[in-house]
Amino acid sequence: MQNYFENNFARFVHILRHLGINISILETLTAIRALTYVNILNRNHVKMAMAATMIKNPDQREIFDQAFDTYFAPPEIKQLQEKAWVEKQAETIRLLDEAESDLAYKGESLDLTEQEKLFYAKLPEEEKRKIKEYLAASNLPDDRYSRFKPTLENQIRGSLRYWKQRLGETDDYSPQLFDNQIDDPVMASIINELGEDSSILYEDMRRIGKQDLPKVTIMLKKLSRRLATKISRRYRISKKVVKLDLRRSIKANVRYGGVIFKLHYKQKRIQKPKILLICDVSGSMSRYASFVIQFIYGLSAVIKKIESFIFAEELEYVTPFFANREPFEDTMVRLIGKSRIWGKGTNLGAALHTLREQYPLMLTSNTVVIIVSDTKSLELERAEEELNKLKRKVKDILWLNTLPQEEWQDLPSVMKFKRYSQMYECYTLAHLEKIVRKQFLH
Repeated sequence: MQNYFENNFARFVHILRHLGINISILETLTAIRALTYVNILNRNHVKMAMAATMIKNPDQREIFDQAFDTYFAPPEIKQLQEKAWVEKQAETIRLLDEAESDLAYKGESLDLTEQEKLFYAKLPEEEKRKIKEYLAASNLPDDRYSRFKPTLENQIRGSLRYWKQRLGETDDYSPQLFDNQIDDPVMASIINELGEDSSILYEDMRRIGKQDLPKVTIMLKKLSRRLATKISRRYRISKKVVKLDLRRSIKANVRYGGVIFKLHYKQKRIQKPKILLICDVSGSMSRYASFVIQFIYGLSAVIKKIESFIFAEELEYVTPFFANREPFEDTMVRLIGKSRIWGKGTNLGAALHTLREQYPLMLTSNTVVIIVSDTKSLELERAEEELNKLKRKVKDILWLNTLPQEEWQDLPSVMKFKRYSQMYECYTLAHLEKIVRKQFLH
């Protein structure tokens, strides 16, 4: 491709779209026109003109800035990008070759995916040694190998699956937020700069440092946007024939003298759930609450209704804070500043009693209640009684417990509250995404 400005501009728009920024043809034309009013040789003027016409909300600005700085970099920087990309490609090929050599039986490669081979290549050496020893110890007659090969491959996949779970990954979840198949050095460099450190996904949310918050914000938006796309597909009416609607068919064919020419069918629409979010904002829980609220509100485009409460010593209704669609960070600062209970002690029983008495119309058979708390509360007996009453009024209660599951057995509160809710371990972003996806996609 010729190195004309138009070509570079079009490619930059393509990159922004790849990174999740929706840019229409009209906005593209507007950006080009805006550039005719600025000094095209002034980098800052060009950047401001393009940002003003392409970026629709402040949350996208960091992505735009990083993409612009990386894409429109000096030639020497682009050479470094090219070199890093070539080295990464070479390292991937080396790892695949190594795995191909190790994961073979009598010189014949096993039928494993590239992802499985790459995961194997990154395992600790001791674990790779055990897998190789297992293959070496498998002694099958040549005439039976073809029949037993699938079994052998499944054994290896089972071992890899076990280690994925041990290391915090699962088969149906990938911590990579962007496409893996990147065949362009500039794109790879931008994504490398923007991409999160996957360890943050498995870091206790309470321990995520302030310096990582912008990265976490981008990550949560990407996760919730991708999950929202999947959820929205679930709620679309299918064109698949389900059941004949006799009444509509007769009515539609009256014009033909009662002869049925056109058939109408009816099918049950899957209702969008109504979410009632109740977050514990006592001293140890406030950081978790902020992340969960941000993630759930990322799904607001496909969830029928989201009502939000926070609680500590008592309950506060906070849905109006999110009505203006301001940047999430500004909303949370305003919420915390006006809250009377943020950071105080916990009394779940009092909070649920207030919910039942003052907001009964929100508690319907289509409401899914999500409680975010470590279950530690004053007046446990009262809290259990109120949770039981709430359970009778709503569709389901999901409890996101921010304590590691191995600590649950030491807490009487966990045993009491599990009787009335589906309780999940949820102290990392990976836990959060997996729980919501499981509940609304399966």
